[in-house]
Amino acid sequence: MIRSSDLIDFRVHKSILATASPIFKDLLSLPQPSDSEIVDGLPMVQLSESSELLNSLFSILYPNRTVIPKSYDKVLYFVAICQR
Repeated sequence: MIRSSDLIDFRVHKSILATASPIFKDLLSLPQPSDSEIVDGLPMVQLSESSELLNSLFSILYPNRTVIPKSYDKVLYFVAICQR
């Protein structure tokens, strides 16, 4: 778990962060202090960056897959859902 300076929590994968950044790789290789905060069973790492900046970073590391409907019926279904 990573917590931003404005106290927004992000659940991320260590392997993704370590692969993307040598800074995260080094940070995640350090042993956790015995009194470190645990959230949902995961160690919390507090960063000084804002949630807006971290959200931008994580959206690059975790891109959303674009869904392209394969039929006209599915397009109508998605449009109907969006109008609810």
